Amino acid sequence: MAAARKKRSTRKRSGTPRRKTAVRKAGRKKTARKKKAVRKKAARKKKAARKKASKKKAGRKKTARKKASRKKTTRKKTARKKAARKKAAGRKAKAKKATRRKKVARKKKVARKKSARAAAPRRKKAASRKSASVRSARKPATRKKSTSAAGARRPAAPPKSAPKPVEVVAPAPSPAPVVRPIAAVPEAAAPAAHPSEVAGALAERIGTVEHYYGHAHACVVDLSEGDLQVGDTLHIRGHTTDFYERIERIEIDRAPVEMARRGQSVGVQVSQIAREGDAVFRVSRGASD
Repeated sequence: MAAARKKRSTRKRSGTPRRKTAVRKAGRKKTARKKKAVRKKAARKKKAARKKASKKKAGRKKTARKKASRKKTTRKKTARKKAARKKAAGRKAKAKKATRRKKVARKKKVARKKSARAAAPRRKKAASRKSASVRSARKPATRKKSTSAAGARRPAAPPKSAPKPVEVVAPAPSPAPVVRPIAAVPEAAAPAAHPSEVAGALAERIGTVEHYYGHAHACVVDLSEGDLQVGDTLHIRGHTTDFYERIERIEIDRAPVEMARRGQSVGVQVSQIAREGDAVFRVSRGASD
C-alpha cells in the first residue's frame, strides 16, 4: 500500500510540471496568434493606406488632367475671341477707310463740278473759237486768195462811154425783181460751190433754216421769201455759219420734188453744219432755169 501511495505521489508530482508546460505552450500559442493578428491588422492598414494613397494620386492626376483640359479650352476660347476681335477691328478699319475714300471721292466730284461750272463759259468761248478755226481749216486753203482774186476780178465801174450790158429778168411773184449780170449765169451745169465762182452774182434771200439733222446731214428750209429748184446754189449764212451748197435733191414730206414754191418747207442735204435761224440766199440758178 505504501508503495502504491508512493507511486501516486510521484505521479502527482510529475503531473504538475506537465501542466505548467502545457499552459506555457498554450500561452505562447495565444501570444503568437495575437501577434499574427496584429501583423495582419497592420498589413491590412498598410494596404488600405496604400490604396488611399494610390486613389489620391489617381484623383490628383485626374484633377490635373481636368485642369489642363480646362486651361486648354479656356486658351482656345480666348484665342478664338482674340481672333474674332481682330477680325471685327479689321472690318471696322476697312469700313472706315471705305467711307473716307467715298467722302474724298465725293469732295473731288463736287470740286470738279464746281470747276467745270466755273470754266463752262470759257469752254464755250474756246469751243466757238475752235469751231471757227475748224471751219476756216475745212475751207480750201486758196479761199482767201480766191476771194481776193474775186474781188480783184470784179468788174470796176464801167466808163460812161461803154455801158455794161445787163439782163433784166421778168418780174416774178416775189416782192422784189431779181437783176443779174450776164457774166453771173453759169454756162454749164457744174456746181458753183465757192464764192470765187459766184462772185459776180447777186444773192437773193429765199428763206431761213428751221432745223438741222446731224445724223442725216440735212436741214429744213422755210421758203418764206422765194422759190427753190434742183441745181440752185445756196449761200447759208448765220452767226457762226457761212458756206455755199449746190442743191442736188429737194424733199417735201419725204417725197423728192424738182421745185418748191414760196411758202413751203423743204428738206435739203448739206455738207456742213447749219443752225436754226441761219439765213438762206440763192446765189445762182440751176441749168434747167
